[in-house]
Amino acid sequence: MGKQGVLSVIVVAAGVLLAGCGTAPPPGQAVTSSPGPTAACPYVPEHPQPSNCASYDPEAAMAENEQYREQRPLSAETKAEHTRRIPVVRKALEALADPADSKDVERALDAIGVNAQDAQTDDTGSGIRFGVPFAGGCLVGFVGTDGKVEVSSRGSILDGGCLEMSGH
Repeated sequence: MGKQGVLSVIVVAAGVLLAGCGTAPPPGQAVTSSPGPTAACPYVPEHPQPSNCASYDPEAAMAENEQYREQRPLSAETKAEHTRRIPVVRKALEALADPADSKDVERALDAIGVNAQDAQTDDTGSGIRFGVPFAGGCLVGFVGTDGKVEVSSRGSILDGGCLEMSGH
């Protein structure tokens, strides 16, 4: 193919590629001259709402943002089972060498029959925060770098799991 043929192929290819770049709406759709909202604006009753804003209630948004902390309620049976297991968990975690890491905590839980496969752990720098599903709820706690151990019982988080996400 000569230079003329190559140039023709390039021109045709460019035309095909640019054909999809037009600004016309799809067939059957009307052209509108006013764009939709381009920003989220808090609703303030005393002030008119700009036309380019999608209004929202800031108080309701803040309340929804805190839902990640909410926990499911525990049944009486779950509370009773947790009450029986907490001393066993505490004893196993207190036996760990200082400072314990996440794997140490998980192994200790597994060793006493609390399935750590689904455990969540978080190294906070001052110790290991943990949460593990158990008997319809969660056993949660902290193993400090100084060996201090805290264990308690609670429902799972509505967002899922036993621990709320770090940074909230």
